[in-house]
Amino acid sequence: MFLAVCQPGFFRSSLQSLSCNKCPPHSYTKLEASTSCQCEDNYYRRDTDPTNMACTKPPTAPRNAISNVNETSVFLEWTGPEETGGRKDVSYNVLCRKISMDLRQFEECGSQVRYLPQQKGLRDNSVMVVDLLAHTNYTFEVEAINGVSELTTIIHQSVSLNVTTNQAGEWNRDSPNTY
Repeated sequence: MFLAVCQPGFFRSSLQSLSCNKCPPHSYTKLEASTSCQCEDNYYRRDTDPTNMACTKPPTAPRNAISNVNETSVFLEWTGPEETGGRKDVSYNVLCRKISMDLRQFEECGSQVRYLPQQKGLRDNSVMVVDLLAHTNYTFEVEAINGVSELTTIIHQSVSLNVTTNQAGEWNRDSPNTY
């Protein structure tokens, strides 16, 4: 049995394959008899992705981020990125930094701050950050990542929120007494 040589733009992933397959979206071949297609610039394929899968790119930044401060906790919520990069495995990481009094320096929040349910690999579009310091300015960055984000040198896309915490257990003198 004679197998035709695959032309540029087509590939045969194995000799057992009888026919040539067209390169998936965002990929190409320039040579005859290719066994896989190369991704276009700024598109990627993980080693574990099948050769017939389209090349994909990292997602854009999350959108519409809002915060709700309750004393020394903050609830962060956002909507997904406008573009997922062509993948369904989008997740989110939350980065927290304290802003110094002179507003020129940032300091990582540290291990005393807790994230519910977690800080990295979030599948939902929200997180509760607890055990923050009272009367402190914080900036939170929510970044969207997917399965090819680590393959690029492009900085992950994120949305930022600035919040100021209240006094823990602060009594509001304008509220009625409820003894």
